Amino acid sequence: MQTIQTEDYLYALAYCPFLSHKEKWKVLISDHPEFSDYTLISDRSLAMTFQKKTAFWRYLKEFDYATSMEEEKAAGIHTVYLSQEDYPYALRKSYEPPLVLFYKGDFSLVYKGTIGIVGARDCTEYGERFLKELLPPLVCHDLVTVSGLARGIDTYVHTKTIENGGKTIAVLGNGIGYAYPRENKPLQEEIGKNHLILSEYPLNRTPKKQYFPLRNRIIAGLSRGILVVEARERSGSLITARLALEEGRDVFAVPGSVFSEQSKGCLDLIKAGAILCQSYDDILSEWHMTV
Repeated sequence: MQTIQTEDYLYALAYCPFLSHKEKWKVLISDHPEFSDYTLISDRSLAMTFQKKTAFWRYLKEFDYATSMEEEKAAGIHTVYLSQEDYPYALRKSYEPPLVLFYKGDFSLVYKGTIGIVGARDCTEYGERFLKELLPPLVCHDLVTVSGLARGIDTYVHTKTIENGGKTIAVLGNGIGYAYPRENKPLQEEIGKNHLILSEYPLNRTPKKQYFPLRNRIIAGLSRGILVVEARERSGSLITARLALEEGRDVFAVPGSVFSEQSKGCLDLIKAGAILCQSYDDILSEWHMTV
């Protein structure tokens, strides 16, 4: 294989459409073993079909860097690579961090105090009311909210943070050039203009089911702690909470009615040892911030 700059290699690997997340990591550490500290993949688990590695090397040789980068530049998209010093420290220390972060907006927000807030897409008035009370004090303490721009709680987090004069980060499970869900396109544009949008996927990559759990690990990796507002018994928000625990982050959960399907996941988290969150005081006191 011809010699290629590390950043160019990572960039092409991020764009590669036919390798899965795990396959990309296997290819990466077989060609660049210096990245092996970021994953539990070992030499014994590197087995891949010769055809797949050959296909990637062919893709790497033929990849049109100039066109892709020009398209991103025209869309106002920037990149930061895992190999670079300005890659977010907390995210770098997480498990299998994104090889490339594509972003639009104020990247300095990743270096500020952050709290990930996630919850049910089919949230209730209870969840919205709780956030209405919670977010203004967090914003006053300069905490940046991080969420996934999904329907429900995510949308409410971003919207109310902005309305209260705060800053927010949206982590996408698709390329920044693609609006999902469609009704959040104006919100996505606002965040990209005055806040920050992040993705590990190329500009126009459409969302796929498997991208969202991977998106959740970025939310967990970026955040000092995760607050789960409402979540069903089996919910993507619980995946985010589990990933946060694995990364040594604080996990807060909002209690709710035992009769509410949207609260069962939160109640299970509290039973398992998550920090019960009844108000903003519970977060600020846990982090020794002035209430």
